[in-house]
Amino acid sequence: MTEDEFLKRWSEERPMYEAWGRFVVASLIDELRPLVAPVSTDVFIRIPVAPRLKSDGSFVTKAFYRTEKNYTDPFDQITDKVGVRFVVLLASQIQTVCRAVEAGRAWEYSKDKDFEEEIAKTPYEFRYQSVHYIVRSRGDQKLDGQNITAGTPCEVQIRTLLQHAHSELTHDTIYKPSVKGTPAMLRAAAKSMALIESTNDYFEELVKEINAEVAANRQLSDELADIYRATVGKSADPTRAEGLLNDAFATFAGEKPLNRLTAFLTEKPYIPNKIAARSAYKHLFRQPSILLAYLAASTDPIAAVRAWPLTLDEIKPIFSDLGAALPQG
Repeated sequence: MTEDEFLKRWSEERPMYEAWGRFVVASLIDELRPLVAPVSTDVFIRIPVAPRLKSDGSFVTKAFYRTEKNYTDPFDQITDKVGVRFVVLLASQIQTVCRAVEAGRAWEYSKDKDFEEEIAKTPYEFRYQSVHYIVRSRGDQKLDGQNITAGTPCEVQIRTLLQHAHSELTHDTIYKPSVKGTPAMLRAAAKSMALIESTNDYFEELVKEINAEVAANRQLSDELADIYRATVGKSADPTRAEGLLNDAFATFAGEKPLNRLTAFLTEKPYIPNKIAARSAYKHLFRQPSILLAYLAASTDPIAAVRAWPLTLDEIKPIFSDLGAALPQG
């Protein structure tokens, strides 16, 4: 196959690969959603994900001019014609994305690179780190108007923010044949990777400390989410606003806030309907701890206003739903 024939085929099949890449991104985000809840995937994934297709020049160079690759059929043997990259904060979170990849029903997968396995094999080396999968369409599919041929590949890269920064800085120079890495360059790259590993360890330790500190509030939020779903009739959608409300009102109802909340909702059964109506256009009313805000506004209006973490305009609808005026002073 000549270069012109190669590029002609690539031009014809590029829309198929682009559609397959978009599908892989959307499917993996769907798989991740329950794995990371109540954290949203927008927060868990640190850089927006979009399929990246090889440029004509890059594809031709890899197929015809990479002497270290001995391709017999480069078009079909090159598996990263389209790729997607998932960047997370911590190394421990990489395994969550791996679970999502391996749970996908629309593809077959192979793991082509695993930095943890490489570390185990060469523990004294500090090199480029990432997890790479190849996912191939399990059968012929039609996506976005494109016919996806069975076996169509997409590369999935999974790495942390720190690993991504290291890769962006070094991988296209030091670890590619176009640039000869000097001993000083390789040494500096190894030192930076060693620092990245150490920093990740410190981050993991910090996260454990934070999780231990907020465990009680997080458990309360989870329990409130169950009550929210049972009474409001839809699932809560906690965001950073949930943290603000939870911090403000977690201790408001004493040692048994759920008991007081249940009694409150029994006394005022119309409140969940009010919340459901407002949640359709106001994200604040999709937070589990909004239930505690209603309880606080009903039982101690002045204290509720003082504890309220947002503007007074945001709490006015709660008093309105309770048939009360916003207290002054």
